[in-house]
Amino acid sequence: MNICFFIQNLSFPGGTERISIALANVLSENPAYQVNMLSLESFDSTFFPLKNNITTASLHLSSTDIRKTYLKAVMRLRKYINQNQMDVLIDVDVILSAISLPATVFTKTKVISWEHFNYFTKAESVVRRIARKLAARYSAAVVTLTEQDVAFYKENCKVKTKIIAIPNFVEEFPAVSYDKAQKIVLAVGRLEQRKGFNLLIHSWIWGGRESEIRKDWKLLIVGSGEEKENLERQIRESKAEASIEILPPTRSIQDYYQKASIYVLTSRAEGLPMVLIEAQSHGLPTIAFDCKTGPREIISDGEDGFLIPCFDTDLYAEKLTRLMQDVSLRQTFSRNAVKNRERFSVSKAVEKWEKLLSNDLS
Repeated sequence: MNICFFIQNLSFPGGTERISIALANVLSENPAYQVNMLSLESFDSTFFPLKNNITTASLHLSSTDIRKTYLKAVMRLRKYINQNQMDVLIDVDVILSAISLPATVFTKTKVISWEHFNYFTKAESVVRRIARKLAARYSAAVVTLTEQDVAFYKENCKVKTKIIAIPNFVEEFPAVSYDKAQKIVLAVGRLEQRKGFNLLIHSWIWGGRESEIRKDWKLLIVGSGEEKENLERQIRESKAEASIEILPPTRSIQDYYQKASIYVLTSRAEGLPMVLIEAQSHGLPTIAFDCKTGPREIISDGEDGFLIPCFDTDLYAEKLTRLMQDVSLRQTFSRNAVKNRERFSVSKAVEKWEKLLSNDLS
């Protein structure tokens, strides 16, 4: 079976790109699959390591002016599919269905639309709203990250295809040696409004005003994006430069997980946050807003972390301060996080993907 992952840009350092490349790498180990990755935009190299037996290509277009180049994108994708005799095209982000579904009309190529957010995320985009409804009617399958999002699709679309949930996964669970002495709080993600890092900084400052504990701790934010200058200004104006540091994306994010004692997420919306899954796999206690969707399906509130009502920064700061002060609680949450991580094993996720590819599309 000839499979192609169709993605916006293979060089991006985000969670969507990381899990897509991870899945491609695992599927390429199966001799039944020939795996390819196609980038809408030009790229020099992939940010995350890609196996040598996976071929890559680009349509050499820009997503920023896709309305001007839409027909060109459809025609170039159709040419690529026909020339390479693709059996399955996996859209990495359902918005790409607006291109892939027209491009595959009257071909044998089946489209799987992979939702990496949730049905309501970025709903202000007319193209995204249309793409979701097209995917629910005309794709061979829509893959969501959570069962909650399956329900959202069925409630809001005229569904005529398979809608199934396949969660993200951790490629390999690390050995865990939780270091209670570390005084590092970690956050990872693209510096954009949806990720809510301004809410995190606000919560951190609140905790600092109420307690002297912050002076012994460091908040590390790892990522890049359009909100960086605003976040740096917020840190300066709060006089928190000594305790908050923004660091660039890295291919060795595991090093940060291993150094941290607590992982924090303040997103306004998610799909199934890979960073939360990875943090728990490293035995980190976690705190997150109970946003749509994902945190609730990862964190067991009061068992391995805290779920905070959206967007109660005061309560968030209280729970974070409690974790920072209570070594015993952090250790308990760490042990439970390691027990719960098996839900997101690579074998369970890939089994569902292979069943979809081999049986459910026939």
